[in-house]
Amino acid sequence: MRTPLGVSVVSMVAAGALGAWVVAADSIPGERRLLIRVHDAGRSIDPVMLVLSKATELVPLGVVAAGVLVVLLVRHRPADATLFGAGVAVVWAVNPLLKELVGRSRPDLWPLPDTVSEYSFPSGHAANTAALAGTLLLILHSRPAWVVGLLLTAVGLVGLSQLVLGRHYPSDLLAGWLWAGAWVAVLGRWRGRT
Repeated sequence: MRTPLGVSVVSMVAAGALGAWVVAADSIPGERRLLIRVHDAGRSIDPVMLVLSKATELVPLGVVAAGVLVVLLVRHRPADATLFGAGVAVVWAVNPLLKELVGRSRPDLWPLPDTVSEYSFPSGHAANTAALAGTLLLILHSRPAWVVGLLLTAVGLVGLSQLVLGRHYPSDLLAGWLWAGAWVAVLGRWRGRT
C-alpha cells in the first residue's frame, strides 16, 4: 500500500504546529471546558475506561506487538515483520522524547495516579495505539472494511478513555494520532517502493 507523501507531510506539519501552539500558549481555547464535559459525562463508564487504559499501556501493547512479530516470522514474512517493528518501535521510543521536549503538564482538574508520566503532549496512549493499528493495516494482505472500522474504533475508544479519566487534553490525543499517522504514512510510502 503506497501512501501519498502529502499525507505524511501534512500530518507532521499539523502535529508540529499543534506542539508549537502548546509550547507558546500551553492551552488550546475551549479544550479545558471540553475535557470537563467529557469527564463529567463519562463518570458512569469510568471503570470500563480504566480497564481500557490499563490494557493499552506500553507493556500490554508490547505483548501484542511481540505476538504479531512472532506470527509474521512463523509465516515467513520477514519484510512485514521489519515494517511492523519499525512502525511501532519508532513511535514508542520517540513519544517520551517529544513529551520531554514540549513539557506540557497533565490536566490538573482531578487527582491523577502516580503511575502516569509527568507530561501529556503528545499522548502516548493515542500515538502508541495509532502506530500499532496503522502498521497492522500496512501489513494486512486484505483490509476488509470491518477490520479497518474495528481498528479505528479501538484507537478512538483509547483516546476517549484518556479524556474520561482526565489524563489528557484533546490536543494531546490529536497530536499523538497525527504524528503516529505521519510515521505510518512514511512507512506505507516506503513499502510502496519496495
